[in-house]
Amino acid sequence: MSLLRPKDQRRTTSFRSYTVIRCPYNGHQVSFCRGFCEPIEGYGHCGRLAAHAMIGRHQAAIMSYKARPLKYGSDY
Repeated sequence: MSLLRPKDQRRTTSFRSYTVIRCPYNGHQVSFCRGFCEPIEGYGHCGRLAAHAMIGRHQAAIMSYKARPLKYGSDY
């Protein structure tokens, strides 16, 4: 007894075209962003959110601290 159904009764599994996102720099489907592109407003060239463009809470705090003007009389 075979575990497979006859070919005419099997379900075909195929990817939907809108779920397959190809990376223009890798040339194939990737599961996560590899960070090869230069993101535009947080999105990569493939249309997904670019993880390498996201700034965390700590990184934002460090950037705002460095952007503050230095006060006179400070040794830092």
